[in-house]
Amino acid sequence: MRGHIALAWMLISTPGLAEGLRDPMRPPAPAVTRGAAVHDSFPAVSAIFVAGDTRTAVVGGRLVRVGDEIDEGKIEAVSAGGVIWRRRGVAHELLLPRSSFSFKKAATGPARTDNGVQ
Repeated sequence: MRGHIALAWMLISTPGLAEGLRDPMRPPAPAVTRGAAVHDSFPAVSAIFVAGDTRTAVVGGRLVRVGDEIDEGKIEAVSAGGVIWRRRGVAHELLLPRSSFSFKKAATGPARTDNGVQ
C-alpha cells in the first residue's frame, strides 16, 4: 500500500516540477525593459554609384535614386558618402560605412615576381 501512495504522489507532483525546468537547447528569451524608449531603425546604405550626373545607392537592399520611397521615408539626395533620407518630416543622413579595402592604381609595367621571372 505504501508503494502505491508513493507512486501516486510522484505522478501528481511531477507536472509541477517540470514547470520550473528550462529546456537547455532553447535560446534565452529576449530581455524586456519596461519604460525604455523604442528607437527607430534606419535603413542601411551598402553602396553608392556615381556615373556622371546619375547617382544611385543601395539602401536597405534596394537600388534607389532621389525621389524614391523606402521604409516610410523618401530619398532626398545621394552623395559620394551617403544619402539624405527624410521620414516623418525629419531628415537623416545615412552614411556609407567606411571600407577596410584600399584600392591602388594599377601598375604600368609588367608584373614581376621575387625570382625575377616575368
